Parts: sequence; structure tokens; C-alpha cells
Amino acid sequence: DQRIMATAARNSGGVVLAQVKRLCSVGSLPSRQVGIPGAMVDCVVVVDEEDHDEYHPMSYTSRHDPVLSGEIKTPVEDVPKMPLNERKIIARRASMALKPGKVVNLGIGLPEGVASVAGEEDQLDFVTLTTEPGSFGGLPASGRSFGPSANADALVEMNEQFDFYDGGGLDMCFLGAAQVSAKGDVNVSRMSPDRLTGPGGFIDISQSTRNICFLCTFTAKGLDIAFDGKAGNISIVQDGRIKKFVNEVYERTFSGDEAVRRGQKVFYVTERAVFRRTAVHDVLELVEIAPGIDLQRDVLDQMEFVPVISDDLGVMDRRLFKYDKMNIELFGSLRDRVKWHPDGHRIFIDLFGISLATEAEVDWFVRSLDDILQPITKERGAVACVVNYDGFDLRTGLEEKYGEALEKVEQKHYRSVKRYSGKAFRLAKLREKANVQRWDADASFSEFDQNGDGIVTPEELRRGIRKTFGIKLKQAELDSLCRTDITRQNFNDIILECLRTCG
Repeated sequence: DQRIMATAARNSGGVVLAQVKRLCSVGSLPSRQVGIPGAMVDCVVVVDEEDHDEYHPMSYTSRHDPVLSGEIKTPVEDVPKMPLNERKIIARRASMALKPGKVVNLGIGLPEGVASVAGEEDQLDFVTLTTEPGSFGGLPASGRSFGPSANADALVEMNEQFDFYDGGGLDMCFLGAAQVSAKGDVNVSRMSPDRLTGPGGFIDISQSTRNICFLCTFTAKGLDIAFDGKAGNISIVQDGRIKKFVNEVYERTFSGDEAVRRGQKVFYVTERAVFRRTAVHDVLELVEIAPGIDLQRDVLDQMEFVPVISDDLGVMDRRLFKYDKMNIELFGSLRDRVKWHPDGHRIFIDLFGISLATEAEVDWFVRSLDDILQPITKERGAVACVVNYDGFDLRTGLEEKYGEALEKVEQKHYRSVKRYSGKAFRLAKLREKANVQRWDADASFSEFDQNGDGIVTPEELRRGIRKTFGIKLKQAELDSLCRTDITRQNFNDIILECLRTCG
């Protein structure tokens, strides 16, 4: 950011002052390590050694941290864990939305806790956490050090980070909320009618991300909770003086109605309840409450509006309120990874994130796979198999044992097997589901064209693609597909392009 600001000041006729800790000889720095070219700087101010802590620290809390600057790596287990309180409960519930291989943005405040929980649950190797200042991967710092990350994979300029965000690069984001309205509008920019703080990068992120999770306590200023850290119950000792769920927010930084129109998936997570906003209702829907919470007293009476209460109102996972590590399975069970398509008698196996490090684990894997396939092939005979090996890890030295064991499974259950990685596996699944060979473009066009005007609008295409293929199109993908009007004549080509590029 310093170089960008220096460039703007210099090109606008301003003066550029550089504050530094020490001087070095001209030409002694490798060119790759020069942050701001000397030609941009008008004056250099050197801070005395005894004043470094006060006038030239790395952050508000640290003089210099080589972990956050990317000079060294630190064991994740050395990072302090969050104490069990309302902030950790909220972060834990929000972190349950994390999926392997996803790129995530974390906002400042409560969302920082998602990083801590992900580290504690050993999930950091499988998701990419990012922050606005430009960190990719690792464990984002919290509190007054928020911005950089411990063990970051990469550091980029903030403007480059927002190019990535604005282009739809994020899979999900976790953001804070000062107020939430009945329609799901969120205020983060005005803390009171006469106190404006501004939205920061909130608008860019919230408008460009398909899956959004807002985090906030249910009330503020005086909230006191108690919980049984062994049984997994929570109780409200005293509610805060300020309600967060209000009829109207002071300022609308995020629109619930617009999120519905854009097809965004939006959840609101608190320490005692979880809400969502969908097209089904024009107000928030309560979908979960915490164990030990009284629905009327602790939830409805603390809101200025009445939400829709889900017919399937669930109870928040008791592990959220316990002292112990939750041990959340990020990838699901092996059975969850095996999908059988009876029409074509074809099976898809997703091995992303599976790591086999011992002979016992190889034995478990092959035995479990055989148990899953046995009833399918016993009834229908040998099956065609498609396997995703992207992200699969086999410890060196186990190749022969794994190969021999897997060969027995193949001979017993497979009539053919194809191995893919990454997007090619996803596309193979979609083609099977869509049955592209038997695709009836004319009939499908009528299903997509809901208003019957002969043109499939971007919103109709978004809904149709999601309903038919299960693909959630990002805004950039939708814009690319809708470069021209989608008519009956070019509809089939647009669908095939979607399957090739958006799978």
C-alpha cells in the first residue's frame, strides 16, 4: 500500500516522506526487496533506536514479528487458543460452513475467531483464509494485529487482493454485523445515528461473494452468558442493553432483498441462534437455537421483529459449548464421498483431502470401500467408476501395498475405472447428471424461460443451472455466459459452455 500511496502523492504534486528505522548505502538492497523506488521519495526521516517501539512498531502490539512478515514459519500448535466464551461459540458455529478447497475472507472483529477455530480443529491445510490487506493462507492474526497472517502462503498488495475479491474469487466470507433488520439488512458502517465509521471493504466483499455468514452477539453492552462446558448447554445470565436485531438499521450497508435477487446464500450466526434469509420468506428465518435457550424469553423477546420460525427448527451442536476440541470432520465420511448413479450404473469417488500414512489406514480405506461397493455390485453387477485423486496423499513406501489392495477391489467391483483430478472430475459428474448425450435443449429452454418471453434472463439462467445441475454460478461466470441474449437458438451452446467452464 505504501508504494501505491507514494505514487498517488507524487503524481498529484505532493511530497513523499519516508519514515525508516535505519539507512543503508545506495544500491545495497537487491532490487526485488525495494518497496518504494528512491525516485518517488522527497525526504527520509530516521527514527532513533530508542524510539522504535513507540514511533516505528510493526503493529499496535508488536515491534517486529518475523512470523507475520513471512520470514519464518511457526508451529500452529504454538498459537494461543481462544477461551470458551460467546465469541468462540459464534466462531465455532460459523466455521462449520468451511469446506475443503475453498477460498475464504475473514472480516475484522468476531470473524477473526473463525481462523483460530480452524487452526485448533486442524483445518488450515485444507482451506485458504484471506484478509483484505493481502494475506493468502495461513492463520490470520487477530485483535490489534489483524491484517497479516502467521505462515501465510502469499502476500499481495491490497489493491490486488480487492481485484481478486471484486472478480468473484471468493467462495465464502465471514463478516461482522452491528445491526440486522427483519429483511436481513446489515449495518456495519454507523454505530449510532451520529457516529459514522464507514464500511471499509465490506461492500466489495459482501457484493461479490456467493456464500456469506454474518457474525454478531444477540445483544450488546452488558451481555453475560453461562454454559456447562461438559454437557454443552448455555444460559443467559443477563442480556445486553442494546438489541442487535432491529426493525430498521441505522444505515443499510448490506441489503437482504438484493442478496435474494442475486442468489446469495446468507446466514446470521449468534451465540444462541442461527438465522438465514432466502427467497421463501421476506423476513429472517430462525433455523437453529442453542441447547438450554428459551425460545420466547431468550430469542423472540430480545428482537424488535418476529422472524419466521422454521418448521425444522434445529438445535445448535452441543460441541460448540464444550471445553473440548470439537473434532469436526471437514471432509465427511468415506460413504459421503461415494455417489452412485443408478441410471448409468456409474459410481463417483471423491478422494480430495484423504491422507493414508500407515498400512493400517490403507487396510481401513480398502475395507471401507469394499463394504460400500458390495451391496451395489451384488445387485447390479460390476460398476463403472470415476475417481478424483486431486488432493489425495499416500505416504511414500505404501504405494505397493495400496496398489495391490486396490487391484483386488477393482477386479471384484469395477467394469471400468477412470481417474481424474480437480475440475475434470467435477465435469465428469455433471455430464453424468445432465446426461448431455440425451439433452433436450428445446424442452429445457421452456423450463428455464419462466416468463415465456423467448429470452432466458441472467436470473432465470442462474436459477435453472442451479436447479438442473447443482452449480452455483458466480457473478463473473454469469456475466460471461450472458454476453448476448440467450434465445432458443443459442441456448444449448450456452449450457455446454457452462458445463465446460463452470463445473
